[in-house]
Amino acid sequence: MLSQFKHAAARTARRAGLLCGGAVLMLVGLAFLTASLWLHLSLVYGAVFAATVIGTAYFGIGLLIVGIAAAGEKRMPVEEHPPVHVHKRPPPADGPAIVEAFLYGLQAGTSAKKS
Repeated sequence: MLSQFKHAAARTARRAGLLCGGAVLMLVGLAFLTASLWLHLSLVYGAVFAATVIGTAYFGIGLLIVGIAAAGEKRMPVEEHPPVHVHKRPPPADGPAIVEAFLYGLQAGTSAKKS
């Protein structure tokens, strides 16, 4: 059981490490793409236009991510009182049938004993 836990922990740590490494590489790539876009826009249209376009793009993407995160959260209703479990009694047994079965078994036992 402990080896399964160790295996699961190692698998989770590996996945987390790969995700963090991938995120760092994506951020570095985003920085280079931003610099490239800045150089292109500032040469063609000027520095103010480049700053406005890049700032607006990042702000818009940030708003979309925040909106998705806020809208995607569905909360479960919180119960103030735990549900009360009512213990139901089992249905009453059919009395005469049980008595008849008992008497039949008792009679079969005594007749088997006599023979």
